[in-house]
Amino acid sequence: MFGKIFKKSKEVTSINKSKKNWNKDDAEFIVLFGSQSGSTEIMANNFFKRLLNEGKRAFIDELDNYSTYKKATHLIVFTSTYGAGDPPSSASEFEDIFNYTVPLNTLKFAVVAFGSTSFQDFCQFGVDVDIWLESSDYYERFIPLVKVDNQSEHDFQVWNSLWDSAINKDLKIDYQQNEHKSKKTNEFTIVSNQEIESDKTHLIKLTPDDKIKFQSGDLLSVFTNDEENPRQYSIAKIGNNILLSVKKHQKGICSNYLCNLSEGNIINASIEYNKSFHFDQNATSVWMIGNGTGVAPFLGMMEENTGAHLKLIWGGRYDSSFDLYKPFVEKAIDKGLMDGYDLALSRTGKKQYVQNILANKQLEVSSALESGSVFMICGSIKMESSVLKILDKITKNQLGKPLSYFQKNGQLLKDCY
Repeated sequence: MFGKIFKKSKEVTSINKSKKNWNKDDAEFIVLFGSQSGSTEIMANNFFKRLLNEGKRAFIDELDNYSTYKKATHLIVFTSTYGAGDPPSSASEFEDIFNYTVPLNTLKFAVVAFGSTSFQDFCQFGVDVDIWLESSDYYERFIPLVKVDNQSEHDFQVWNSLWDSAINKDLKIDYQQNEHKSKKTNEFTIVSNQEIESDKTHLIKLTPDDKIKFQSGDLLSVFTNDEENPRQYSIAKIGNNILLSVKKHQKGICSNYLCNLSEGNIINASIEYNKSFHFDQNATSVWMIGNGTGVAPFLGMMEENTGAHLKLIWGGRYDSSFDLYKPFVEKAIDKGLMDGYDLALSRTGKKQYVQNILANKQLEVSSALESGSVFMICGSIKMESSVLKILDKITKNQLGKPLSYFQKNGQLLKDCY
């Protein structure tokens, strides 16, 4: 018989005293955290405060106090991983409690996992929690699992953007413990704005009005009049110009703002240095893997190549989805800067995804990784998750090593959202 003695829930009276503190059975949004040092708890509390500020009925507690929730509609989990894939101190008994607790209603769930890629079991407990929830008949996924590496602000902004899109509400989440310091912005002039109408995707070229250092793989933080916090886009450097690809979302404030710009318009933005996703000039071989607008930084990296064998695997819906990007790719091939590319089209032909192409190249992929090739992934979180799974399967089956071994060697670079 299960004899767990539940810990008393923490009071949250110090959080946003001007807002009502809902109890667990009246709240619609349940925020649970698993924290070892306290940093993940801070992140969860920041999210919780924003929910209250938006007038949401929200409740926050430790994972070890998981229970039933009478009026809840959403469960959001923030958790770190301790040691070799183990739960942090405030989540040590969650698995047992979860297995013995029958929810009162179906809940939509989302998991944010915090960890460090320097450990083989990167975010493993968060991954486990995500799997447990997905396997339950009482939970349905709200947004994909997001992994945050070393408290990365960029990784957390990925979560912010996904939440905004899914909730259809511009809910802004503070990343840092203190207020954001104002960042210096520069003016950029729109050079061109091309559209693939069938995909509602734009390829936007702009140029900085002042001299600024940047390179492909850096991020452009775009500020609009309707947003307090910027939206970030991975960019390509083409000559002295910046190239970014934007998917226009019906309720996306920033995407609509950018996609509606015309030649000569001026925007305010700042360049964010993103060293973890720069092209490795020492690599003898680079595989560029992406989908949708994630192809943007690769278009500039092709021009930067000075001797590496380049391959591109890109996923889209139709042949026409690649039309805006194809001239850049074919130019790189003609100049001998790139070996070739594969398209994974989901709505035509073989109807496949990038992970399917990788699965059909197991020997080539394993040989490339073993010889030191660098794999760069840019695009959606969902695509990233599928690609990492197939790469891990390939390295384990073909080389007897987990994918994390190659990631520690600097052979796996990611910028997904």
